[in-house]
Amino acid sequence: MKAKTFFLISSLTVLVALLNFSTNHDDRIPKVWDIEKLRSMHLPFPDSTMVMEPVSEEYYYALPERVAYKTYPFYMPGKEPKGYYEWLRKQQPEIIFNAANVKTEADWIKAGEIIYDLPQQSTLQIMDSAFIAALPELEKHWQNYIPTTKDGIIPFLSIMVRKNGRIELGNFSCGMCHTKLMPNGSLLKGGQGNFQFSTYFASLIRMERDIKKVPDSAMKKRIQFLNRLIFEAPWIKHESQERLKTISVEDWLNGFEATTGVIHRQSSGLGYPSSIPDLFNLKERKYFDRTGQLLQRDIGDLMRYATLNQNIDRLNEFKGFTAFNKAVDPEKSNLSRFSDEQLFALAKYIYSLKPPKNPTVYPKALLAKGEIIFKSQGCVTCHTPPLYSNNMLTPAIGFEPPEDHLKKYDVFNISIETDPGLTLYTRRGTGYYKVPSLIGAWNRTAFLHNGNLANLEDMFDPNRMEPDYIPTGYKPAWLPHMAVSGHPFGMELKPDEKIALIAFIKSL
Repeated sequence: MKAKTFFLISSLTVLVALLNFSTNHDDRIPKVWDIEKLRSMHLPFPDSTMVMEPVSEEYYYALPERVAYKTYPFYMPGKEPKGYYEWLRKQQPEIIFNAANVKTEADWIKAGEIIYDLPQQSTLQIMDSAFIAALPELEKHWQNYIPTTKDGIIPFLSIMVRKNGRIELGNFSCGMCHTKLMPNGSLLKGGQGNFQFSTYFASLIRMERDIKKVPDSAMKKRIQFLNRLIFEAPWIKHESQERLKTISVEDWLNGFEATTGVIHRQSSGLGYPSSIPDLFNLKERKYFDRTGQLLQRDIGDLMRYATLNQNIDRLNEFKGFTAFNKAVDPEKSNLSRFSDEQLFALAKYIYSLKPPKNPTVYPKALLAKGEIIFKSQGCVTCHTPPLYSNNMLTPAIGFEPPEDHLKKYDVFNISIETDPGLTLYTRRGTGYYKVPSLIGAWNRTAFLHNGNLANLEDMFDPNRMEPDYIPTGYKPAWLPHMAVSGHPFGMELKPDEKIALIAFIKSL
């Protein structure tokens, strides 16, 4: 009897322990691919009849899970140590992320940095002899716009060893866009990146055409594939969609290139790229994307946003249209996914990022004057302390928020009349733009949602409203000049008032 009692108590103890472990695990690591949460976090499109449908839970979790192999630096061609590539080919594959070894909050954050810097494995470029032979020619272009460390390392790319004797060049890590190489040579992770990825990517395509002599017919098919993958939205009737049908390879490449802090990301539009945000204070933000496309209600939403933007949004369906041909068998797909544990670590790391202070010290009197102007001009209405954003959405020109939006979302129902292209004519469209935070504005090189302006001073220059203005930031290649409209505030300030206001903003 005693033995039976002991066995019963022991069994119950084990059961309770298992249940507690399961509960704690579920509370700690949200289930990422929750279909209802994915649907509810997505804001409606401007055309409310269009609905996005995520891929099924069964398909998502059957996709190959990414393995975090050790990566190695990639150098500007000619700057690598002698015999570097031969040495790399002798390295053994090494796995550097194991969720079983992650115990503490500090462990999660440290592990998350690994995932932050991990390149997408479906886009790895095998560095064969032909690719390495082409590097000196590429270096002639890269040295003009890709910053390197003092040792010649390009910190936005990395080399991965997944198989003995083979080395692969990786990109599309989170850090590729959200890492800034600072003037003093340090790396600011979470900052608005200064790697011109769009221009770099165009250079690789030009390499295929000009160095590898890929025929025109194949190049056109490549551009058609990229258009569908990145830009096409067949339900939208707009000149940007029509342009994709007839544009030449060279015009496409010229149009795809972008300035520092700007990227033609997936689901944007050719000529309607996004300025890259920094990731500081992200936990406090209610919406993701310049267009506020996705809600952030908790850490699970950040994890969902991360996996969507690391390839999985290619599988979204829009009434029969998908950007990517889905493999019948997900286990054999070219796409891969992060595990829920990897995404949890990544989110923990991103939440830990803090904005650096501006090293420039401004006179106290100047800052006091600037703060008075900031308040008197009504800047605090949209850029409300302490986040210096009211965390709201403003409607674009031509979009009238439906009544239910005003109740359901945080809408500041006044348009500031910036260009509506990104939010009305792309797959990221909502009809809104998110009010950005001004914290860290001193360290940005792309302003407004398309990055048309390169610095804060240009924001208060009335000349930018003129049709013959040449933007200091991004400008579509097919336009010789263009007005940068919208956000007309502060234009009439006196020069000394503008100096004070800008100093205050740069001090935040």
